[in-house]
Amino acid sequence: KPDELPDSQESSSGKSLFPRDVTLSNRAACFLKMGDHERAAEDAKKASSINPDNVKAHFRHGLALHAMKQYDKAIEVLAKAHKMEPKNRQIKEALQFAEVRLTQEMRKRME
Repeated sequence: KPDELPDSQESSSGKSLFPRDVTLSNRAACFLKMGDHERAAEDAKKASSINPDNVKAHFRHGLALHAMKQYDKAIEVLAKAHKMEPKNRQIKEALQFAEVRLTQEMRKRME
């Protein structure tokens, strides 16, 4: 089921599975592709709280927030990811796009 992940990091065979933050971050990517932005944001946020150094989790969280038109929050999260990987073009572009959208939204409100 998509709502369930094992609590343990070991399978029934005793072999180590992927770290939980990686699993949650990957599932967030899947939810993003499916258009389920709320679930994507939730999983990415959990992943980044488990491992604050998981750049992909921050990036995916920012993308999900952007898709939900929460541009101010998206900028904050994407800025963290950009600080961690300043040479990453995708993160930089997503951050710039969120800033543009926030500016457009603020202009619209002022009209």
